Amino acid sequence: MKRVILVFAAAAALAGAQEKAAGAQSATDIELTVYLLSGTGQGTADDVPQDLAATVKQLHSVFNYKSYKLTESFVLRGRTSTGYMPAHTEGILPGTGLHYRFSYNHVQLSDSRPRMVRIDGLGINLTTPETFGPDNKPRSTTVASISTDLDLVEGQKTVVGKSSFNGAGDALILVIVPKVVE
Repeated sequence: MKRVILVFAAAAALAGAQEKAAGAQSATDIELTVYLLSGTGQGTADDVPQDLAATVKQLHSVFNYKSYKLTESFVLRGRTSTGYMPAHTEGILPGTGLHYRFSYNHVQLSDSRPRMVRIDGLGINLTTPETFGPDNKPRSTTVASISTDLDLVEGQKTVVGKSSFNGAGDALILVIVPKVVE
């Protein structure tokens, strides 16, 4: 009888350890530091923090914008999963009145080194403030959007994309830095 109890106890301990290991693997926290830059055809000086200076220098070599400005930055924390696990945040870009919505559908983490962060269904939309039409329904217009699936190296700044957002040809530029929270 004692042997049967010991076998059950060992099996229960092994199952508990496997559940903990699987739970840790399937629920890792990922922080995305997101920078929204604007590129403009006017101005002569960039207005970005020092940690974005190298990124902006590269942007100058690729695009014809005269200056870049950090419009907004935020951190969005989510969890890896084997299924659909969306995350999002919203806000208003200072000085523009434009609303933004940043979201993704799913994030995964590789086991390899350097670790790769896979983001599915990533998107950002800039919209005008809501107005009410003659039918009294709220309306807004999308002025810029970026949508993609991508793989990012943990800790590396990555320019994800750009989208023009006004008649002057100014652009929204999306830069993301993923970080695994342990």
